[in-house]
Amino acid sequence: MLRARLDTGGDAVKIVIANGPGRLDSGKAVILFPSRWDSAVNGKPLFRFYPYELALLSTLLKREMPDAHVELVDGNLYGWDGERYALELRKRKPDVLICELSALTYATMTRVMRAANPERAILCGPMATHDPQRTHDDGWDDHISGEYEAKVLALLTGKDEAPGYIDLDWLPWPEDEDVPRIAYQEINHYRPGIVQLYATRGCPLACTFCVVPTYYGGHGHSHRSHRCRDVDNVCAEIEYLAAKYPQFGGCYFNEEAHNANPDWLVTFCEALIRHDLNKYHYDAMCGYWTMTEELVQLMARAGYEHFRFGVESTSEVVGKRIGKTIHLERIEQLLRWLRDAGIHAYGTFQIGASGSTEETDLATLADLRKWRDAGLMQKWQVSTSTPQPATPFYNSAKKNGWLTTDDLDKYDGWNAVISYPDYPAERIAAVRQGAGL
Repeated sequence: MLRARLDTGGDAVKIVIANGPGRLDSGKAVILFPSRWDSAVNGKPLFRFYPYELALLSTLLKREMPDAHVELVDGNLYGWDGERYALELRKRKPDVLICELSALTYATMTRVMRAANPERAILCGPMATHDPQRTHDDGWDDHISGEYEAKVLALLTGKDEAPGYIDLDWLPWPEDEDVPRIAYQEINHYRPGIVQLYATRGCPLACTFCVVPTYYGGHGHSHRSHRCRDVDNVCAEIEYLAAKYPQFGGCYFNEEAHNANPDWLVTFCEALIRHDLNKYHYDAMCGYWTMTEELVQLMARAGYEHFRFGVESTSEVVGKRIGKTIHLERIEQLLRWLRDAGIHAYGTFQIGASGSTEETDLATLADLRKWRDAGLMQKWQVSTSTPQPATPFYNSAKKNGWLTTDDLDKYDGWNAVISYPDYPAERIAAVRQGAGL
């Protein structure tokens, strides 16, 4: 067990769970979501994502290791750079430091870890999955791939880990003491007081650019990763948040695919209505492929006012290359259903995805403008396609010599770090910068 491995002088083991930095050593500010896709911006970021899996780990360890001193610290929320973060961690003198890092934040937080000098440093997240040898050489004692709450608990207690994916109903509600969940406001919400909440986890798709399949077992092995929580338990969590925060306005289900199980979503919507929780407002990350007009109408009655989904490209050719079937007519049909039901649409798009050309990207942007002008899509995000380490997209780019740099600080969703023979990086950058949206 951990207590036997660490010399704490008889004191309780101090476990610090540290989210990523607010600012990189490069000076850029971080918009942090390591299990999906981090990005970085010049100046001050407009929002912070709630570090849900670290927060779940925090409450899990507090429940299962009551004799330990467990604290979640979020330097991203407070905008700390590496120097400030190292200072704050040295004050706490952790015996164990646990971080979840992407390629973008790895260098900065590795320097912070070394400065904090814990007895044991545990790395989770995409970088632990991508390059365990490098992380070990850089001073991380343990690297844990994939979803990690149960794995960290087993590592620290010496107990056996249950096989398979985590049972979401086994987990406690996430951290709301060390950091207030109401503090994480995302700029695209239509109302104040929206709290990020996670009712499902995983995704049945395996898009080649996406970190998620790698995170849940690897592309081609993660189609069963999508799980749903008990609907009454989710409703109880909403009621708790509403009681705690007078300014509570609803929830943002910032998951990989909130609607991947439409039968569960029907049951959940009916529960929201039954518990009178449809007086609040809901925003969700979804996919378009499960939707029907009846389900859209039910979601509207349940309080949903914002439906987010990945379009990526409106080219069927690009869709086949990235492992995502594109049905343009079904997307447009969904947009009309959402408009008629009073639910706003938010689409995410990529410039420079695998298989794209300047012509397909310009056509995708033209479709986005058409939907915007027709009042079918109210919000959108246009990113430069970035091959995240360990994904098939990254492996293909590496093999074919398409990467323009190995400097992971530039893998921020804005820089064009890939250059195709017929679509060079400078043209990808020009199309992205000239989107005018």
